Amino acid sequence: MKKSTIILLFAALLTSASVFAQSIQDGINNLYAERNQSAKAIFEKMVSSNPNNMEATYWLGQTDLAMGDTAGAQSVYQKALAANGNAPLVLVGMGHLELLQGKTDEAKQKFESAITMSHGRKGNDPNVLNAIGRANVDAKAGDTTYAISKLTEAAQLAPNNPDILLNLGNAYRKAHEGGKAVTAYIKATQLNPNFAPAYYRMARIYETQRNWDIYTQDLQKAIQVDPKFAPAYYGLYYYTLTYPRDFSKAETYANQYIANSDPSVQNDYIKAQTAFVQKHYDTAISTAKNIIEKAGEQTNPRVYRLLGYSYLEKGDTVSARPYVDQLFAKAKEEDIVPMDYILQADAYASTNPDMVVASYLKAAKQDTVVSNQMKFLQEGIDRFKASGQKELEGDLRLAQYKLQSNPNPAELFQIGLPFYQGRNFQRADSVFTAYSTALPDSIYGYYWSALSKSQQDSTMSQGLAVPDFQKVLDIASKDTARFKSQGVQASGYLAGYYNNVKNDKATAIQYLQKGLTFDPQNESIKSSLDVLQKAASRPAARSSSGTKTKTKTTTKKTTTKKKG
Repeated sequence: MKKSTIILLFAALLTSASVFAQSIQDGINNLYAERNQSAKAIFEKMVSSNPNNMEATYWLGQTDLAMGDTAGAQSVYQKALAANGNAPLVLVGMGHLELLQGKTDEAKQKFESAITMSHGRKGNDPNVLNAIGRANVDAKAGDTTYAISKLTEAAQLAPNNPDILLNLGNAYRKAHEGGKAVTAYIKATQLNPNFAPAYYRMARIYETQRNWDIYTQDLQKAIQVDPKFAPAYYGLYYYTLTYPRDFSKAETYANQYIANSDPSVQNDYIKAQTAFVQKHYDTAISTAKNIIEKAGEQTNPRVYRLLGYSYLEKGDTVSARPYVDQLFAKAKEEDIVPMDYILQADAYASTNPDMVVASYLKAAKQDTVVSNQMKFLQEGIDRFKASGQKELEGDLRLAQYKLQSNPNPAELFQIGLPFYQGRNFQRADSVFTAYSTALPDSIYGYYWSALSKSQQDSTMSQGLAVPDFQKVLDIASKDTARFKSQGVQASGYLAGYYNNVKNDKATAIQYLQKGLTFDPQNESIKSSLDVLQKAASRPAARSSSGTKTKTKTTTKKTTTKKKG
């Protein structure tokens, strides 16, 4: 063979190898850009030409999973493992599928087997560790701590692989550690400045924080480094349509999104979303339902979100609920945003108040910034306060209090009060007791604890409120003008308890006399005192049965006023 022929053949082989390697990356790029059909076509062609290409097989199954086709992924992986049991990546793919099915033990066993199987002289295979991390991040049943551990190890073994850092950032995001997630994404872009998925993932962090300036900047950066990165166009479309409501600019982004996406009925979502923003709810609903009818199980979960919002805008919570439920059942955890939980709260507000509280708490937890968490909870507080749902208001006020690193104990009063007004006297007393423990010189904790206990012990038989009313009286005695109403009420309650329950008129008289030091002209106290003093000055009358009769103390109930 001539030397020139050998050189040409070698060059051809190099070109072929380059195209082959690029094809894998092309497929991955399409998958990350949500061009799933294009990705699937690439991987199917590669597996068809070489069934032993386990890397292409793994990614073909991953593409099926991205499309919601778990049966397709299972077929791909089972067929490959039947032909080649020594395929660690494919074994991880099967574990990924099992995680999605909730089979956590079986999945973990496959992951560990894949690690053992791929272990070489240099240690564990970072690609296998990366795939394990990806699986645990993607599946709701995934172990986030396990994912972070394996991805951290993978990053140490392959420090120049940006895809590992992308998945590590996703793992931290799932663990609600936004700062660490952003750090991982930044490192990924430092390794590959043209890595659009990392910029996009950073944008999603700031989306949860509603930091729209940085959100849009990161989306623009993703497009700058990869003009075909469709998800960034969609993000800009949705933001521009929903917040600045610039319909012309939103339409431009919508067209760019469609131009860089696979042809699909799913793209009709743009029409449905635009109709929704323009308050054409029936059009939005019919368009979204048509997508579901044609796309079936591959329907993007955001379609269910749109249907939920559309029905709520029409005042039809009953029709909204199934679609809200579908959103949470089908969406990946990373695609659930805080406002989805508020959507859930709105859908179930009239039938399941407990779910409403839970939804607001989950919305707050989704955010990684405490100030934003406080805002979400405040929205719920304002909602329940306006609707008169006092106990639910108290729940969220308490959650807001616990979020603070150094809360002011004085805030406990505003937490206990709605519990009291909502007639949950036990919880109210618990909060007011905490207030008194933190602020022992203040009268208000003891006073409202006493009121809460008196509601729980309406006959006074247990004497639950006595210690707190005694404490109220002690503090009120130091400033009889300022604490006149509390002093009068405490004196009257204690007098009633000692006369009616303890049958101790002498002590009851002492408390009534104490009450007059706060309000010398109080006719109710004077009348009760006169009755008891006259009764104490004569022998106790006996009933026909021979038992002594009791004089009942009745003091006029003082109207309680809220602090401040």
